[in-house]
Amino acid sequence: MSSLKSLLAVWLGLMLLLALTTASSYLSLGVGNTIINLVIAFMKIGLIVCFFMHLPRADVAVRLTAAATLLFLFFMGFLIFGDLLTRHPRRAPWTAPAESVGGPYWGNP
Repeated sequence: MSSLKSLLAVWLGLMLLLALTTASSYLSLGVGNTIINLVIAFMKIGLIVCFFMHLPRADVAVRLTAAATLLFLFFMGFLIFGDLLTRHPRRAPWTAPAESVGGPYWGNP
């Protein structure tokens, strides 16, 4: 029965974190929104990995597979951000259409 209670507590924790993620989308914090949502996402990942996937009690092969997956994701993210940081910004080859008085989609009043 304690297993059911712990799983229910984890599920309620995930629902609380989901509510926090949704609530943070209504706040205008700039880069802070991204940081807060990433922290919440890592907390969700930790709960799922520990309680639903039973990774702390898993075999060595399963733990090595999870570690290799995390290493691969880190490596891919490192390559993506390295690519973004070394690109030169270019101007778009087109110009934006002129807006009318009523807005871009309403036409002329």
